[in-house]
Amino acid sequence: MADNGLSEKEIRKMQKELKQIQSFIDQIEKMGGEVPKPLKKSLKGLEVAINTGKDLGDAAEDASKALKTYTADLKSACKTVDREMQAVCEARIDRKWQARSVRFTLSYKNPDSVTSGFIKKTVQRYTPDLVCKHWDYCAKEEKKAK
Repeated sequence: MADNGLSEKEIRKMQKELKQIQSFIDQIEKMGGEVPKPLKKSLKGLEVAINTGKDLGDAAEDASKALKTYTADLKSACKTVDREMQAVCEARIDRKWQARSVRFTLSYKNPDSVTSGFIKKTVQRYTPDLVCKHWDYCAKEEKKAK
């Protein structure tokens, strides 16, 4: 399957170029120039779209890794039974791949899901540090970093 998404390098380049444009607009305004509000609003929308796409892509990548690890852990547990039952155990795991995939994509209750990861990343990006410090997830992440 071909990867049609943007690379991390391309995303950083877009974010850098957008900051340069915003800096240029700030300089124009400091010199007394007037920048059309629709242009500023569109640039803000573009910034949100870029950041949202990045957060969603990162969350999907994290969920994919977590799902692979989870599936590998399930299959390794099958190795504790005899050889004949091992095949049955692995078949049972393989048969439930679709339900696991949905749970790792859409379930906001699953902390490793795309949905949950996206919400966490977006809240971290857009909430002030004061609010984030009181949110359980942010507090846990801060403790891990220390």
